[in-house]
Amino acid sequence: MGALARFDPAVPARRVVVFLAVVALVGASPASARTGWTLPHARAVLSSQTIDGWDDAQPDDPYFAVTLDRTQVAGLRSAGTRFAYKGLAHDTVGGGTIPVAFTIEPQGAAGFRVLVLHGPPPDTSQPALPLRAAFTYSWFPEAWDQQHYQPFTRYRPAAGYYDSSDQELIQRQIDAMRYGKIGAGIYSWWGQGSYTDLRLPGYLAAARQTPFRWAVYYEAEGYGDPSPDTIRGDLEYIRNLYASRPAYLKLDGRFVVFVYGGVETCSVADRWREANTVGAYIVLPAFAGFRDCASQPDSWHFYSATLPEFELHGYAYSISPGFWRVDEGTARQPRDLATWKQSIRDMITSAEPWQLVITFNEWGEGTSVEPADAWQTPFGYGEYLDVLHTDGA
Repeated sequence: MGALARFDPAVPARRVVVFLAVVALVGASPASARTGWTLPHARAVLSSQTIDGWDDAQPDDPYFAVTLDRTQVAGLRSAGTRFAYKGLAHDTVGGGTIPVAFTIEPQGAAGFRVLVLHGPPPDTSQPALPLRAAFTYSWFPEAWDQQHYQPFTRYRPAAGYYDSSDQELIQRQIDAMRYGKIGAGIYSWWGQGSYTDLRLPGYLAAARQTPFRWAVYYEAEGYGDPSPDTIRGDLEYIRNLYASRPAYLKLDGRFVVFVYGGVETCSVADRWREANTVGAYIVLPAFAGFRDCASQPDSWHFYSATLPEFELHGYAYSISPGFWRVDEGTARQPRDLATWKQSIRDMITSAEPWQLVITFNEWGEGTSVEPADAWQTPFGYGEYLDVLHTDGA
């Protein structure tokens, strides 16, 4: 199994800011707050500001950032020298409208401090197998510029050449996958401190109040043979930072990690078995003879991007809509909607535990099902997601 060419995002010099909504704080005394703020003034301030903070009353300590429209802000009430609100607000992290309750304290003429902020509880459900999941990539805008191609794709996304840190974009991507009956995203992860690592909290936060789930796709295995100690350190990192989040994918209470592969042997199973002291559910890359390995992971998969469909009996069924890299003269797998429909039907009929879509948005290799100008439809999701929505009908 040869490794496909992939883009390795550089580690940033400083942390990428995922949530941009920050309220300005201006120092002021309680006396100025009492004399300077009326209820109409407070409503005017909040109608143009974002109210954000962490809800430490919930076990996962979620971050919320909300805005109030003119109708909603009318529900703001005086509470002594402070102001309180309980009602619906627009969620800039997860999208849509959510119930919130907060109390603010004025700080100067137009600033305020959020004293208390409560949002909705998470969706704590976890899916069961068989599960439809899609490989997903958050390496944009970096990956638009590669190998002297800009953009590095033959197709133009309907969302334009986007930035994967855009929280509204993430919300739309989750919505699109859910429309396609995709229950989980297998998130390309390039290690601690990489751009993909820094963006993962935004993806988990956007899915928190939905049944959609995320699992890490451990890319480093495809480009080397990480030692058991290195793998163990990464698994502990994923467990400590991400696996406790409600939107992280778990099976039987164990957090799921998919592993990308290069040219592998049974040594990959041995190393991961030794490394996995944290109880993760590991899905390794399959290769010739994998069934005969003494060490067996929880499951196997095969990243068969150049094939319309591929069944790994007893483990996974993978489908791909096409494969045509921008730097290759001909398509290794031409796109054909009739073939795509049949692949979906075959995948469902197989009843394999992992039913894998390759990919949601790997634009450089031309395997995306994300909406694009070339396959747009009236519903806005595009031909390939429309057919996933109808199970290949």
